[in-house]
Amino acid sequence: MLLLLAMLACTGGSAPAGPPVVALVTVDTWRLDHLSAAHSPHLWALAEQGTRFTDAWSPVGLTTAAHATMLTGAQPWEHGARANNHHGYALIDGPPRIHERLGLRAGAFVSAFPAGPEGGLDRGFERFSGPESGERPGAVAVAEALAWLPADASAFVWVHVYEPHGPYEGVGATDVARYGEEVRRADAALAPLLDALVARGGRIVVAADHGEVLTEEGCGYQHARSSHEAVLHVPLFTWPRLDGQAVIDDRVTLADVPTLLEGRRPAARPVVVGESGECDPGCAPGCAPSGVQGRDTVGRDGAGLVRRRPGVGRTEEGHPSEAVRAAVDAVPPVPLPGATNTAEAKALGYLE
Repeated sequence: MLLLLAMLACTGGSAPAGPPVVALVTVDTWRLDHLSAAHSPHLWALAEQGTRFTDAWSPVGLTTAAHATMLTGAQPWEHGARANNHHGYALIDGPPRIHERLGLRAGAFVSAFPAGPEGGLDRGFERFSGPESGERPGAVAVAEALAWLPADASAFVWVHVYEPHGPYEGVGATDVARYGEEVRRADAALAPLLDALVARGGRIVVAADHGEVLTEEGCGYQHARSSHEAVLHVPLFTWPRLDGQAVIDDRVTLADVPTLLEGRRPAARPVVVGESGECDPGCAPGCAPSGVQGRDTVGRDGAGLVRRRPGVGRTEEGHPSEAVRAAVDAVPPVPLPGATNTAEAKALGYLE
C-alpha cells in the first residue's frame, strides 16, 4: 500500500517503468458501499487519486452481459449477450470492441467461466486466459497478467477477479461479514497489479460488473434475481484524474467504459435502464415466466423509477419523466436462450 501511494505521489515527475498501459480492472459482484478504505483499501487509494463516478449503473446483474457492455459500449439488448454464457447467450458479431479500436496488443485474464471465452468475450485478444469451468483465485489472473505485459510496448490488459461472488468463503459469522472479507481478498489480490500499472502510466478504469443483494431484499445474496439499486448501482472510477475532477456526479453506465478507456469524459445520461438477470418470484413477487425471460426492466432518472415486470406490468416510484417510460418500453423481450450449461450454472451458484 505504501509503495502504491509513493508511486501515485511521484508519477508526474519520474520516468515511467515502461511504455504506458491501458487497463480495465473488473471486480465481480462488488457493491458500491464496499468501495471504501475499510473494504478495499488498495482500490480506494487509487480512486482517491483518480476520478470517481458516483452515479454509475450496470445494465444487468449478470457477469457475461455486463462485461460485454464494458467491452463494446452497447447495451445487452443491442450486443446480444442478454444473460450469462452458461444460459446460452453470446455476443453478436458487430462493431470493434474497445481493445480492437485502441489498436494495441491485448491480453485478458479472467477468474470465472462467465467472464470467459464462451459467449464471445475473447474476440480480438492476443492472449485470453481463464478457467475452463467454475472459478479460480484472482491472484492467479493477476500473476498471469503481470507475466504477459510487454515490457517494450504499450498494451491493453483486462483483469477480472471473482472473489466477492457467492457462495462466500470469507471469514465471518454472517454472510454480510463473509462477503466483506471476500471483497478485501479481491482488493489484496489486485494490489501488485495496481502498483505495476501505476508505475507504467497510461489509463486505468476500475469497475464492478454488478453489485449484490445482502439485506435489502427477502431473497438475499443473489444479484442475478434482483433489479435492486444494490445490484445495479456500481463502483466506477478512472486513473489518472479526468478533467482535474476527483468526483463526477453525472449519471453514467458501464456502456461508458470504452469512452473512459480512451481518456474521454462521457456525456451525462438523463435516463439509465437496467434489468434483473432472472425471474424468481421469491425475489420479484409475481414475475413470470421464471428464468431469464421474466426479468424486470427498470428505468431511472433524477426524479423517479419505472419498473416493467412480466406477469405484473408496469409500476412507478417518484415522478419519472415520460422519457423513462419510453426507454423502458423500448427494451425488447429476452429471446429464448440456446442450450443451457446447467452443470456450470449450478457450480457457480446460479441454480439450486
